Amino acid sequence: MKYPYVIIDNDNKITDSIQISLEQQPNYICTGIAKDEQNALDIILERRPRIIFLEPEVPGLHGGKTRYSLLTELSKYMVRLPEFIVITKTTDYAIEGIRNRILDYILKPFSKGQLCRTLMRFEKDFDHYGDNTLCFRSYGDYKFVEVDDILYLKADNNTTDFVMSDGNKVEAFKTLKHFQDLLPNHFVRIHNSYIINTHYVSRIHFGKAKCAIKNTKDLIPFSKSYKNNVEEIKDSLAKKSLIYV
Repeated sequence: MKYPYVIIDNDNKITDSIQISLEQQPNYICTGIAKDEQNALDIILERRPRIIFLEPEVPGLHGGKTRYSLLTELSKYMVRLPEFIVITKTTDYAIEGIRNRILDYILKPFSKGQLCRTLMRFEKDFDHYGDNTLCFRSYGDYKFVEVDDILYLKADNNTTDFVMSDGNKVEAFKTLKHFQDLLPNHFVRIHNSYIINTHYVSRIHFGKAKCAIKNTKDLIPFSKSYKNNVEEIKDSLAKKSLIYV
């Protein structure tokens, strides 16, 4: 399971310390760093992190300090908010943090052990919840899609096309590599230009090096460098089959 996180702090030493503390935990991936509330709002809606490390004293949208107004802003767009871990130098925001049901409140300077214990509690108490929506932002326009409705992803230079089960196509202004580590494990890369949702695979033709996808006539090519991934898809689907002959 991958846990993308975002850091909101204008102190470079703190952002570096958080990333260094988590570098030995491969399931935690930093997907953005923001130095103010406006930038944080855009990053969170676009990248949908599971965890947010928040310094309440960064510049806010409507005042000199963010405090917890970011949670109110996010509630306008998200059904379920990410878990917030406040890391700050004062206890002034602790009571308000409790009222906002934050995951933890850590005082600076912090230790690696403090972060690890907080994340262990997160995995124990919140890991069974799944965020199944992606948000694509373009010039103030926010488009939300369900992960289960994605058939496959196709690279197009520095952008990525999401091909949906209803026949629509959604363009994201990020590379295919950006999404490779963020999507659930049943999304598998089979080509430099393609990631497929294995739940929709209806046929694997090794002779033609192509995968057929349900709800579409498209045949998705796979390359030799990703053939092992395709073999794993085949084995996984075969094990789940009622009859294998």
